[in-house]
Amino acid sequence: MNQALAQHRFQAANLLFEPRVNYGFLIAHHVEMEIYNSHFPSFEFSISQASYGKRQWESLYNYPVMGVTYYNAWLGNSRDLGQAHSVFPFVSFPLLKDDKNELNFRMGAGLAYLTKKFDRLNNYKYNAIGSHLNAAVNLMIEYRWKPIHHLQLSAGIQLMHFSNGSTKTPNFGLNIPALSAGAAFRLNRENNYIRRRIRPNLTMYEFDGKDFIEVKLGTTFAYKESGDTDGEKFNIYSGFVSAMKPLGYKHKLGLCFDLSWDGSDALLVARTNNEPYHSRELTKPGISAAYELVLARTSFAFNLGFYLGGKDKSEGMSYYKIGMHYLIHKNLFANLTLKTHFARADYVGIGLGYRFKWGYYLK
Repeated sequence: MNQALAQHRFQAANLLFEPRVNYGFLIAHHVEMEIYNSHFPSFEFSISQASYGKRQWESLYNYPVMGVTYYNAWLGNSRDLGQAHSVFPFVSFPLLKDDKNELNFRMGAGLAYLTKKFDRLNNYKYNAIGSHLNAAVNLMIEYRWKPIHHLQLSAGIQLMHFSNGSTKTPNFGLNIPALSAGAAFRLNRENNYIRRRIRPNLTMYEFDGKDFIEVKLGTTFAYKESGDTDGEKFNIYSGFVSAMKPLGYKHKLGLCFDLSWDGSDALLVARTNNEPYHSRELTKPGISAAYELVLARTSFAFNLGFYLGGKDKSEGMSYYKIGMHYLIHKNLFANLTLKTHFARADYVGIGLGYRFKWGYYLK
């Protein structure tokens, strides 16, 4: 194994340079967006690095590609929409792979700058986005063909999403499905894979294969605007306790108990309720099914939950959470969480948490 690592120590950087063109449209997921339902091209340029097993988790995921993408598009034929500029890091996971062909799933998240936004006087019809700065999320399924060592051709379908997480209203968000095609070039030959037959010692951040339940305690803070346009700002405080069972080195599955307090719920309750109540009744407990995808110190969390109570029920009884957890130290982690009610973003929050491992095996 040491000889294999020594052979790769001075290997090339394994860089790929890829221009890509897309052709898609805006989904009119609200009636107000139907006037902008037109088709348009978009363009990307990516710099990425193909993994070859230098780090342990790379071989577990069949040697994914990691990189950063610049995305640009004129959003339709209307002057109201303007341009979108976005930069996002991504990971592309091989689903099927051989020497010449790959079927990959790419997911990325970053920031976007939209040149046009809602303006009460000058752009009042454009009520999808209320801020220039937004979060960007990209998902893509692609087929990739490698005719020669230095060239890769790809085609696929992707979804681009822009939203500010209700930090500024309006915030219906933009959803752009598109057909996609690209060509990737490499300057050097691809490094040979390091195929470890004997697993090395694990780092402090990785699953050790023993039977245990991982318990996480976490908090999240966020703020948002409430209302259709230029609403009042409110703070949101939430916490969670999750119990997760590792399913090998890559996946965790479990349950999560959530508790949240959203100051904007008072406005929603006031629309239908005139009776006095205590502010603690705005607290919403909930329980969710939880799944985590683990990449060493980073994990991606997905939750589908249902509220168990709370004074406000205007958004329905179900919710979704998508988050990223990053281990700052052995058990201390930071989290970034997007909470939604169906297709509408509720908030984007940040927080800290701590994890415990409860072993249930016999020594």
